[in-house]
Amino acid sequence: MKKILTILILLIIVLAVLLTIWNKNRNKQQGIIIQQNETKTIFSLNEIRKLEKHAFTTNRGDNYSGYLLSDILKSEQITEFKYLILQANDGGSLRLNTQDIPNAYLILMDEVKEPALRLVISTDEFGQRWMKYVKTIEVH
Repeated sequence: MKKILTILILLIIVLAVLLTIWNKNRNKQQGIIIQQNETKTIFSLNEIRKLEKHAFTTNRGDNYSGYLLSDILKSEQITEFKYLILQANDGGSLRLNTQDIPNAYLILMDEVKEPALRLVISTDEFGQRWMKYVKTIEVH
């Protein structure tokens, strides 16, 4: 009986360690998932860093430096769509229409524990449409 109990305890410990490792790797997405129809691709942070960085000022007067969302879409050969849905790590989502895309920037946040992306729309009048920790772009 002691032998079986010892084996069960060891299996539980191994399972706990494997789940911890799996969760760490799952949450360490190094880029942004772009989902179009049934295909998913990851546009890595390194690929984003290779794009041209733009300095811009929002309608509120805030100054940023980031990457045009339209450049990321062009890099993935995504030219025609009705709208995009961006999702964040915290479960939040934001819908962008085609007229929003030319003014939508992704800012690389290197100052946080894990590098992440923040969405800023430069023409947003009240600065209400923004998102931290963008993880997915759904193309519709």
